[in-house]
Amino acid sequence: MGTGGLLNLCDPEVMKSYPEAIKRAPTSKPPFTLRDIKKAIPPHCFERSLIKSFSYLAADLTTASLLYYLATTFIPQLPHPLPYLAWPVYWLLQGCVFMAIWVIGHECGHHAFSDYEWLDDTIGFIIHTFVTTPYFSWKFSHRRHHSHTGSLEHDEVHVPKKRTQLGASPFYLDNPIGRSITLVIKLTLGWYIYLSINAAGRPYDGTYMYLLLYHNTQEILLFLFMLT
Repeated sequence: MGTGGLLNLCDPEVMKSYPEAIKRAPTSKPPFTLRDIKKAIPPHCFERSLIKSFSYLAADLTTASLLYYLATTFIPQLPHPLPYLAWPVYWLLQGCVFMAIWVIGHECGHHAFSDYEWLDDTIGFIIHTFVTTPYFSWKFSHRRHHSHTGSLEHDEVHVPKKRTQLGASPFYLDNPIGRSITLVIKLTLGWYIYLSINAAGRPYDGTYMYLLLYHNTQEILLFLFMLT
């Protein structure tokens, strides 16, 4: 751990001090396929319920509305300086609810909200636009992410940097203060940085990566989002 937290797992001396579970980390192809895993899941787990899906959406929207009402009604009435403490608590709680709303849009992108893809896209487009997410562009790129999860060459998001690309960042960030700063940035600005410059995404040549990401048949839907 003396090299800024970077481990050489090929070094026998390093591996001696680590649990057997790490030494046995699988690197070869498993004896089963994704099809085998899917067959082992009970069929009812793949059944979509429009009523249940809308009930989750209604519950989240109701909770968000209730939190907004309580915050805007009662926090301004608190004596100074309690509002400075109450507002961050509200932001945290409301952020959790908005994340739940975003997840419903995520499921719409996977065609898991209902049996009707047009309805999934309509609901997903509305609620993702509400939480500042480009639904259709995310849907198409996210599908590619699931097709190439964990691939350094073909995955679309959460692509780790190679050791040669890290530079001096481990020295400055691989410590409690650096990790705290990184966490705060990711939780506040990370999503917008990703949308703006494809941070932590697959590197593309050129300045307009979307030309490489999407097909002509998808551009109409992307233009629809841009209009909103």
